[in-house]
Amino acid sequence: MAWIILVIAGLFEIGWAIGLKYTQGFTRLWPTVGTVLAIIISLRLLALP
Repeated sequence: MAWIILVIAGLFEIGWAIGLKYTQGFTRLWPTVGTVLAIIISLRLLALP
């Protein structure tokens, strides 16, 4: 189960890294919201015991 969580967290890491490109300096609302959510989800999954 831990490997599955790690892979999902990795996918969210990739998602927010790509999402940063579309935020255009955090000036576009929806790409910024998606990127911040991906960061939060990724960090939360990595913090699971």
